[in-house]
Amino acid sequence: MPQFGCPARYFNYYKDEVAFAKTNGFDLLQLWYDNNGLSADKTRDPQQVIDNPYPAIIHAVLDINDFEEHIPILKDLLQNFGQHELIIHLVCKSERITDQTITKLSRKIGWALDYLGSEITVYLENNSRLDPIFSTAEEIKLIFEQNPRLEFLLDIAHVDSYEHLEAMVKVKCPKILHLADKHFHVIHEHLPVVLANWISN
Repeated sequence: MPQFGCPARYFNYYKDEVAFAKTNGFDLLQLWYDNNGLSADKTRDPQQVIDNPYPAIIHAVLDINDFEEHIPILKDLLQNFGQHELIIHLVCKSERITDQTITKLSRKIGWALDYLGSEITVYLENNSRLDPIFSTAEEIKLIFEQNPRLEFLLDIAHVDSYEHLEAMVKVKCPKILHLADKHFHVIHEHLPVVLANWISN
């Protein structure tokens, strides 16, 4: 049975985001994490989340050179929340991306999987050409061949075309989708998805 989640917006209070999720029938919240820590509450107090848990998954934006610092912190957070899934959204701001960067990423992912252990499922999110690492089907294939325990999160807003989408899905079927609308001529765009029920007479 599919589950539907929504992001917990860090500029609101966590309790208000939980109320929004409950009122609108969402099964879980996606919590934002970056090099400033967990941003699930505008008070920036992770204890608010731990004390008032709602089903959640952490979406960690990690620079390729920050894994060793932040993966241990994330493991502690996951254990405190009683959660067993983690999304990694890779960025590479600390160095120039070259042909060798994807090999470095594969090593970092392998290290993270070993550190987190088999009880935590890790999903790696595809990037757009705006952040051109783990964005092509060839790169995705390399990462999953070398890290078979890794799972795939497909972000529709980071896709260039239907052909790009098809090529990625043929490599590995994603278990999580980030749904958004976009114009294919825009490299990186997240437009809201509007669902409507049409009643015919």
